[in-house]
Amino acid sequence: MLLRNCRLIPELSGNPNFTMADVAVEGDMIQSVAPAGAGLAAESVYDCQGHTLMPGLFDLHAHISIASAREEPLDAMENLLQAMAWFGGYLKHGVTTIRDCGSSNRMAIPLRDAVKRGAVLGPDVVACGYMLGPQSMYQLGREMKMTMSIVDGADAFRAAAHRELSLGADFVKIYASASGSQGLTKDSAPILTSGEVRAAVEAAKAGGAYVAAHAHSLPAIRMCMEEGVRCIEHATFLDPAAADELAQMRGVYLVPTFAVLTPPDDGSRSPEELAAKEELLHTAAANIRYAYEKGLSMGFGTDLINGRLEHFYKEFFYRHTLCGMSPVDILLQATKYSAEIAGLSGVKGEIRPGMAADMILVDGEPDKTLRVLEQPPICVWKRGTIVFSTGGDI
Repeated sequence: MLLRNCRLIPELSGNPNFTMADVAVEGDMIQSVAPAGAGLAAESVYDCQGHTLMPGLFDLHAHISIASAREEPLDAMENLLQAMAWFGGYLKHGVTTIRDCGSSNRMAIPLRDAVKRGAVLGPDVVACGYMLGPQSMYQLGREMKMTMSIVDGADAFRAAAHRELSLGADFVKIYASASGSQGLTKDSAPILTSGEVRAAVEAAKAGGAYVAAHAHSLPAIRMCMEEGVRCIEHATFLDPAAADELAQMRGVYLVPTFAVLTPPDDGSRSPEELAAKEELLHTAAANIRYAYEKGLSMGFGTDLINGRLEHFYKEFFYRHTLCGMSPVDILLQATKYSAEIAGLSGVKGEIRPGMAADMILVDGEPDKTLRVLEQPPICVWKRGTIVFSTGGDI
């Protein structure tokens, strides 16, 4: 297959010395990238008409399905079938890889495997299995009981981390701080001990994996930094001093999540709840803005659950308008940088020879105007096969 007349974003394409390109795909891989009109040939040819060709997007903090405490519990099969109905929605937004940070009944693991077998159409999945947290997480209700292994003590955390990896998890997810709905503040104490975090990190490393930690408060963030956690999720109350220290550390990443803080418009929240969510959004944005200006490595995550992807674009919007991030840097976070964080560097996340042919074609120039991403891509390829198209000539 040959994609002709593609507009490339250099930073997402190995920085070639040309912008208009022809991209040859063989099987599920990008075979070559050459200046437009360079003479590449293939049996199947698509004229991209000057539209922008980008790597498929990542969502590094997804939840394929979390049962609501207001609903009757579903058994594992019902839960999986429900999630599958939402799953393909990621492709319509150009998301070809997600990292599931906790779903009911460990469903991300069989769904990941079904995608690999070609039995289910959806993004590739990097899965954590059950999240690990202490007894205090029971305060959040039944949905947490269906997504979390409740453990206390370093030995129990070590054993639980080994168990999740043995059941097929790709990484270990822990809860180091309270949740945003639990009235946390900047100085809220961690809900884990340093020994528990260290035990999870050691177990993950022994299994060739890593730990991602839910950490909003500053003490929890600092504890994760000290104990070797690879990914600090949310990082709402990261302060300048901690950001300065993180800027000197290698192999530690932030995955902010702003889209989930979009105020709902369904009347389900009180004015007080909406005000608290708005305050949390602006607090997180101010702190992440400083971290961005210090050059910290960041991935792209939304924390959206149960297929509620109508707010997916808000992650781009808030990073740009509230954090002052440039469009190119945000696109790098959503592709190349997230691939690195997920352990897929050199596999996907760029338009380069030898990379997986996970690609999206968008109408406009998102490296100049992110708002073009509010609309679905013209076309989405997963491993060289079209999995979504809005129609037209392509």
